[in-house]
Amino acid sequence: GGRRAQPRPQKGESKRLSIDIPFHLAAVGGEHEISLQKGGTAERLTVKIPAGVDNGSVIRLSGQGNPGVHGGPAGDLLLTIKVGSHPYFKREGSNLLLEVPITLTEAALGAKVDVPTLTEGEVTVTIPAGTSSGSKLRLRGKGIIDQKSRQPGDQICAIKIVAPKALSDQAKALYEQLKDLPQESPRSKAW
Repeated sequence: GGRRAQPRPQKGESKRLSIDIPFHLAAVGGEHEISLQKGGTAERLTVKIPAGVDNGSVIRLSGQGNPGVHGGPAGDLLLTIKVGSHPYFKREGSNLLLEVPITLTEAALGAKVDVPTLTEGEVTVTIPAGTSSGSKLRLRGKGIIDQKSRQPGDQICAIKIVAPKALSDQAKALYEQLKDLPQESPRSKAW
């Protein structure tokens, strides 16, 4: 009779899990705590989130998956990232988009306005005189770290001119005077 071969140790199967993380954590990285069910008990695990992860990014935690077979090592835990939204930043690749509302006067005459950044608090940007709605100002290196190049993207400030909802009598009189000054119609070259 032949000897029966011992069953070979096999690595456990990988376990997949989806986790929600806040926008800021995905952008700058840090630690995130998750709760895992292992053998009927909940186990807390701290996960290192690398800077720049995006929706669909997968983080592999070796040995945190299903148990191995015949003494084999445990499988891996694959965490699929879902990034929450931010109240005013939007992400486009490694760039951050921010809509910056300005007044008609700031657009016409130019201005210095404070805008938020993700990691450096507020910075002052210069709005050039004659800026139109939709114009974009770039803040170099103030975006999100690119996962491949490890270089930061930019923050793009999209200008939105906001007309006043209510005018004082004095402001209305000034706008009436402006209306009577000769000026080129913005529609003259539009169509």
